[in-house]
Amino acid sequence: MSLGQIVVVNGTSGSGKSTACELFQKRQQDYWLLYGIDHFLAQTLPARFGHHGPLAAEGIEAIPLDPARPEGPLRWRFAPRAMAAFGAFHEWMAASSQQGLNVIFDHLLMTDPPVLQDLLRRTEGLPVLLVTLKPPFEVLERRVAERAMTKRMPTDLLGEDAVARIVDRLSRLRPWFFEEVYRNSESDLVIDTSVHSPDQVCALVEARLAEGPGTAFDRLRKGLAGAG
Repeated sequence: MSLGQIVVVNGTSGSGKSTACELFQKRQQDYWLLYGIDHFLAQTLPARFGHHGPLAAEGIEAIPLDPARPEGPLRWRFAPRAMAAFGAFHEWMAASSQQGLNVIFDHLLMTDPPVLQDLLRRTEGLPVLLVTLKPPFEVLERRVAERAMTKRMPTDLLGEDAVARIVDRLSRLRPWFFEEVYRNSESDLVIDTSVHSPDQVCALVEARLAEGPGTAFDRLRKGLAGAG
């Protein structure tokens, strides 16, 4: 059985990665699975252990970048359970390829916590194309500010003021997300979605896939091996 192709689309909230992945799947005549970080965080992980939940310290916790400024910018910290869950998420991607299935998924490829490193380890020997969607920061800010909060919030778990608290927390996380998700400069394809439409993004990904296997993950593994 031949290995399925993995396409990883990296980018922060507002970069257009979910829209691009969904459209890419619809455009393909071949069999492609679709999954993503939003679905994983919002529907797969237990909400009480998420960064808005009461047990965040045992899962994914949003903590101040500077302990002296508790109301200032935030970053994520993973407890062991959260890192194990991301490992299972990545194993699913690897298993899909090993079963001969193509899969495209959007992600937040942080290096601290070591999300990127875990994915590199679990996909070694598999065909992976790494695509980075990176519009300017001010474009991301505007898109997120204009986005309506349409998701149903578990107010029984998070409280009646859940929406206001979530908006505040996400705005304080955004600068760290931008820095951390784009810290890695290696990619097979970098696309500015402020000048490329979702259809154009898909066409660029398709054209790059036609050129042959991605090499970014192999370069990253070599770089990490050299650093170690």
